[in-house]
Amino acid sequence: MKIEKNDNFFLFTEIKSSDQNNFLEYLDILIKKPVNSIINLDRELINNDSLILSLVNYSTFWKKSDKSFILVIGDFTIENKNLIYVPTLNEAIDYLYMEELERNV
Repeated sequence: MKIEKNDNFFLFTEIKSSDQNNFLEYLDILIKKPVNSIINLDRELINNDSLILSLVNYSTFWKKSDKSFILVIGDFTIENKNLIYVPTLNEAIDYLYMEELERNV
């Protein structure tokens, strides 16, 4: 798993199944002070129902804290309307900036 700190968001990439627990533990740490987060998921993790349900809980908390929580999932779909997901990293960054603008208005 790679975590990259950008100007106003964290980018999580290369998350493998074996990293799932570490990833969730890191989100548990961030829940104390949520930051905008973009999470790039691969096919294996997208199909992991328990992970997706956990991400719904984190996403809800991030929204309540006025922070973005965006999943990058490629050409897959997630059957959950409580998550924000887009196909590409560029779209995720654009979406994050759009949400920031909305919060500042």
